[in-house]
Amino acid sequence: MGKNLVTGRNEPTFPERQRNLRIYGVSVPIVVCCLLVAIYVMLVYFRMEFWAQARYKDNPSLFNSLLLLLPVCFYAGVVIAMNAAYRLVAFKLTHWENHRLQSSYENHLIVKLVLFNFMNCFMSLFYIAFVIQDMALLRRSLATLLITLQIVGQAQETLLPYLMKKYQKWCLQKEGKDPAQKIDQRELEMRQQIYPGVFDDYLELFLQFGYVFLFSSAYPLAAFWALLNNILEIRTDAFKLCRVFQRPLSQLASSIGAWQMAFEIMGVIAVITNCALIAQSPQARKFFPDSNETQLLMIFVGVEHLILAFKVCLAYVIPDTPDWVNIAVARIDYESRQALKTERSNRARKTFQEQTVPAELLTSELAGAIETEI
Repeated sequence: MGKNLVTGRNEPTFPERQRNLRIYGVSVPIVVCCLLVAIYVMLVYFRMEFWAQARYKDNPSLFNSLLLLLPVCFYAGVVIAMNAAYRLVAFKLTHWENHRLQSSYENHLIVKLVLFNFMNCFMSLFYIAFVIQDMALLRRSLATLLITLQIVGQAQETLLPYLMKKYQKWCLQKEGKDPAQKIDQRELEMRQQIYPGVFDDYLELFLQFGYVFLFSSAYPLAAFWALLNNILEIRTDAFKLCRVFQRPLSQLASSIGAWQMAFEIMGVIAVITNCALIAQSPQARKFFPDSNETQLLMIFVGVEHLILAFKVCLAYVIPDTPDWVNIAVARIDYESRQALKTERSNRARKTFQEQTVPAELLTSELAGAIETEI
């Protein structure tokens, strides 16, 4: 128990020192260990990749050409499984840290998930792009990871809801109710699961944003696959909200929280990554044939700084909320206050009239009685 400095009452509190001890003494080491496991899995994938390439180089048969796709497909499946397993660990750790505010809880959870998912999903692509410098392998790995992530995501959002609906019908049959008959809508909605929120949707968009923009100069077709996935996502999300989960309750929020910073950092990294990819490409060297490696690097560092400066200027010039939206919100607020003021005035006038009319009746009755006595 601790004393609230505002109300002066004793309230249940959790010491900040103990919370920090849990974060930096337990959560951080566990997250670091998970990152090391992700690095080890990446090294195993590259060993498999080099083995498949050596086998294809010795014997370029059809079987060995198909064998080239095996390591990256296996790695894509392992990445998705590790993301799902780490998600459970991150939720348990953040809940165990016992944060006082919901916003603090969500920010710490977002940092854990974004850090691991970024390393687990994009670390191998950075290694291929800037250490191995194999653009063909980069395109193949990026396409496989992106398409596999989208296929698994669509299966989770369409196949699982369909199986859930089938399970609900099976439960009704088990209870002796015929699903073909008309069932009370309230009973059906009561059996549906509670909507988990938009947290997973933000994480999915964050990963898709990274796959599309981090290496867009190496694989521009990633934008097409992302567009196709988002078109299908509209219908799957609609089916999920209307037929699978209970009706979600709307919640007010001033912003998207730590996700805004995550997307901003991803945009900055994307600018640096694409400028570096263009700098090391043979096409860029043709424009500066007399420049050495150092001069070429300085040129593209300058270009990268100009693009980032232009990005900052655009963010400053373009307001987060347009003026017409601010005016519309202010007008709605003004009309609401005027309507409330009018309603209170009418209610006070009606109350005054109800109190005035009986007094007038009493005065007239008293005057009539006096006249009768006279």
